[in-house]
Amino acid sequence: MSYFDLNVSLVFYFLAFLVSLLVSFYFMPILIKAADKFKLYDLPNERKIHSDFISSLGGVGIYFSVMIGLFVSRLLTPDQHFDSSFYFILLGMTVIFINGLGDDLFGYTAKQKFFIQFAICFAFIDSRGAIQIYFEELFNSYLLSRIFLSIGLVAVINSVNLLDGIDGLAASIGIFITFVFFVLNIIHGNYPLTILSVSLLGALGGFLYFNFNPAKIFMGDSGSLLLGFIIALLAISTPYRNYSISIYYTKLHVISIILSVLAFPIFEVVRLFFTRIMSGKSPFIGDRNHLHHILVDKGFNQMGAVLVLLLINFLFVVFAITVFQLPIALLLTLEFLGYLAFVFLLKRSSVLSFSSGMLTKIRDKD
Repeated sequence: MSYFDLNVSLVFYFLAFLVSLLVSFYFMPILIKAADKFKLYDLPNERKIHSDFISSLGGVGIYFSVMIGLFVSRLLTPDQHFDSSFYFILLGMTVIFINGLGDDLFGYTAKQKFFIQFAICFAFIDSRGAIQIYFEELFNSYLLSRIFLSIGLVAVINSVNLLDGIDGLAASIGIFITFVFFVLNIIHGNYPLTILSVSLLGALGGFLYFNFNPAKIFMGDSGSLLLGFIIALLAISTPYRNYSISIYYTKLHVISIILSVLAFPIFEVVRLFFTRIMSGKSPFIGDRNHLHHILVDKGFNQMGAVLVLLLINFLFVVFAITVFQLPIALLLTLEFLGYLAFVFLLKRSSVLSFSSGMLTKIRDKD
């Protein structure tokens, strides 16, 4: 790709981002009013932080903003083509969105959610990205690798869903992760995935304006499952092509970055499931042991908790880029140990309070 072509592409990417941003920004107030009219709320309970009746229709705005962004970008760049597999993926996005919307409106059991999500991932996600090729080579079987990836994708989807616990968290983490995939796909020249990334960035940006604390709207399962599905899709579909960025830049380094940007939400799922099972509870029943809940209970306001978790995600990616010589298993082990150490130290720390923007110790919990 020439310097001129790159500049032209960046203009189209910015337009796709802007369209999705404006559509999302326009849609959210309409959805807030619709929720008030039809009483479509995320109801407060003992596990949730909010105490007001808040619209859970944000996912509707996110879905249509992404789709409109993709449609407009397709009109603006007729020389660029979305192949049939990409349209099949868009169908999968629609199915997962409808599934999430049904859960918002009617409610599904945890087992129903798992099997529906697994079926959607197995049916609709099939790429030739670096991650999928890596697992095909690892298992030496297309079917086994696809089953394993489908289970992994369900884990990614639900890890994103679990982030939707305090104002602004899921959208903020989603923006960071999607931006990393945007950069990777620009480097690798994948137009459809780059357009999908910027369309999602715009949709999340418009939503986040209304989701900052105090939130006026939540993304609901329709939004969090859609966000998780797109992130999972980007994770396994991002390709590796060596454009001589560095003689040390290999497919394994791309995989390291992809896995590291997903590390925090995946580590949360692993820790929560393990601690619930060890406590004799169902791993599918929610509690207040999420890291964002722990931060809030320690005295962080919701914005402060979001910033801390964004920093953790950022440090994982920087670590992966800095120590790219490490084997993937060792890299993830070190990141997981660092994550567990942070959780352990946080739980044993004093309760804190924000006073004039500063943290002040107010009492010892132990």
